[in-house]
Amino acid sequence: MPKAALLIVVLAALAACKSTGGTGLTGERLAPQVREASANVITEAEIRAQSFQNAWQAIIALRPNWPKIDGYVNTRRIQYERLQEIPVDTVREIRLLSREQARVRFGPEAQQLIHVITK
Repeated sequence: MPKAALLIVVLAALAACKSTGGTGLTGERLAPQVREASANVITEAEIRAQSFQNAWQAIIALRPNWPKIDGYVNTRRIQYERLQEIPVDTVREIRLLSREQARVRFGPEAQQLIHVITK
């Protein structure tokens, strides 16, 4: 195959891969703005793009590399496993806060944590 033809085939394949977009946990297509998400924030749009029952499922699926650490739901401290009790339809945003961010928001004893903000 001539180099020019090979180049066209490779470019076409790359364009097809890029244009198909990503899919989520449930195989649903994700909009570009959903795929281009922050590593430390799970937005309501990301959550709504898939079918989750609780905040824990959303974190595990959307940010599997996040540490399994305790957090806050609004201002109430909870253990990591209790994120399963937070219905996803009440969640507005989930953030992974650094130790510094957590201390500013929740006091000098706070460590790195997951902050769930509900409606």
